[in-house]
Amino acid sequence: MTRWAGVSELSLMLETGGPGAEIYANGRNQVAVTVSFRPTDENGATYHGDISWPNRVHLVDHVSGEKLNWRGREGWCFTDREDRYFHHVPGGGGPAAAGPEPAEDGTQRFTFYVSCWPGADRKPVSARVETDTGRVCTTTAGSGSFEGRVTLDPLVALVHRRSGVGWDCSRTATRYENDTKYVTTEAWNYYLSLDSADNCFVTFSVSGCWSDPGYEGFFACDIDPGSRRRNLYGSYVWYREPHAGSYDGDGGYGGLIVNFPDGNKWWDYARVYDRPHPERYLCFTWVRATTGEDGWHIPNGPVDTWRVHSSPVITAWDRYGNTGRFRVDGSGAERGIELADHA
Repeated sequence: MTRWAGVSELSLMLETGGPGAEIYANGRNQVAVTVSFRPTDENGATYHGDISWPNRVHLVDHVSGEKLNWRGREGWCFTDREDRYFHHVPGGGGPAAAGPEPAEDGTQRFTFYVSCWPGADRKPVSARVETDTGRVCTTTAGSGSFEGRVTLDPLVALVHRRSGVGWDCSRTATRYENDTKYVTTEAWNYYLSLDSADNCFVTFSVSGCWSDPGYEGFFACDIDPGSRRRNLYGSYVWYREPHAGSYDGDGGYGGLIVNFPDGNKWWDYARVYDRPHPERYLCFTWVRATTGEDGWHIPNGPVDTWRVHSSPVITAWDRYGNTGRFRVDGSGAERGIELADHA
C-alpha cells in the first residue's frame, strides 16, 4: 500500500488572484487563501489517496515558518470554516471554493479563511504541508524546492456612527387600515441602513424589546390620556432573520401590531421589509391607532400601564465584520422613532 511521501508542486493563491490583499483587523473579516499541491508516493508517482486536512496542511509566516493561529482569537488566524456574512475582500474579489478539490492531474487544493485581530501587523503568508511519512514541505523563504507567498495588510476596523447611516421613513400599509369602523390606523416604516455605495449592513442583533408571542419586537406604547385613552402610539422593531421570508405574512403583511384582543378585540398587520435587499437594512414600524369612545383597554400582553417602553440597542455588522451600535429611545413613542449612537 502506497503512502503520501512528498509533493512535486506546492503553491498558494489568494482568491483575488493577486499577490496581496487588505483585510479589516476585527477578527471577523475573512480572506480566502488556497493551498495547491500535487502529492507523490514513495516512488515519486502521483498519490491519489486521502489527505487528512487541516492536520497536514497549514498556513505559516513566510519568514519564520510559524503557523498562524488555528481558529484563534488573537493575531493572525486561519480556519476551514467560511463565515457566511464576513467573507469579503475589501476592494473586491469573489469567494473561493472551500474544501479539498482533487484535479484530474492529481493536484489537490485546500482553501482556508484568514482573519486578523486588532494590533496585527502586515503578514507574508506561505504554505506548509507534512506528508504521511513525516516530510515537511513549505514555500517559506529559503526553503529550497518551493517558493511562494501572499501578503495580507491589516486595516483598522471601522466603527459605524449615526452620522454614517441611513435613517428614513415612509408610510406603510396595514391589512385593516380601510376598516375604520372601530379603529383608524396609520403606520410608518423606518429603515436603518449603511450610507455607503460599496458597503452594506448584512446582519443585526437587537436587545431590549419584547419577544412575547403576539408582541414580538414591540418596545414602546403610549396611550394618550388627553384623548380619553383613544389614541395609541406604538413602536416595533422587526429583528428576526433572514428578513426576507421571516415577515412575508399574508400578502406581505407580516408585522403584527396593535394587538389588543382583550377588551378592544383588535389587532392589525403592517407591511414590513417593503424595500429591495431586505437583508441590508433593519425595519422598524411606528403606528398611531385611534379607537372609539371607550378607548384602549389594558392589560393586553405586556401593556399593563398607559405608558410602557424600553430602549432597544442595535448592533449592526457590515459585510467586512465592522460594527455599529445604536439605540432608539422608546420614551417618546408619540413623536415617532429616533435613532442615536449607543454610548
